[in-house]
Amino acid sequence: MDPNTLWAIVLITIGAALIILELFIPSGGLIGIAAVGCFIGAVYLGYQAGQSTGMFILCASVIVVGVMIYLALKIWPHTAMGKNALPPPEDPAGSVTRSLEHLVGLRGISTSDLMPNGRIEIDGKSHDAVSRGMIIEAGTEIEVLSIESNRILVGQVKAAQAGSNSEPGNPQPDIEYSSFEDDLEQSLGD
Repeated sequence: MDPNTLWAIVLITIGAALIILELFIPSGGLIGIAAVGCFIGAVYLGYQAGQSTGMFILCASVIVVGVMIYLALKIWPHTAMGKNALPPPEDPAGSVTRSLEHLVGLRGISTSDLMPNGRIEIDGKSHDAVSRGMIIEAGTEIEVLSIESNRILVGQVKAAQAGSNSEPGNPQPDIEYSSFEDDLEQSLGD
């Protein structure tokens, strides 16, 4: 075997090892640059040994680089550096939503006008809330309809229902919604 070919194989091996080492040692890319230099040197030495050997070393280098980058992307998220650099797999909006899920179905008072955004108070705690397209005046009794993303969606409780708090036997409270769609359909129908 030609010494140039042997050194080319050694440089490919060193370059592959340097790619893996780059994952574990933060070097600002210096180790990666050294890996690229090893692969370029391997291809140069391969072509010094002959045209076919050079082409074989070039193809081997491309394959090795591709495989090492693939493995690096699979391994890196599990390293200490990768865990610190990548965001946690949990959706941050989901954690906010889960902490508010207990509010669904509870009633409270709007402490500011909801046009449609405003402030509400439930069980002595103040929250930002959004109405479903209608204006709710301050001091009006509201009920939490749902939690979407990090928004608390509320509806105004009808005056007949305002005196009776949510009871376990009353699963469907009367909620007053905006009549905008009904008014629009009537005006288009005329």
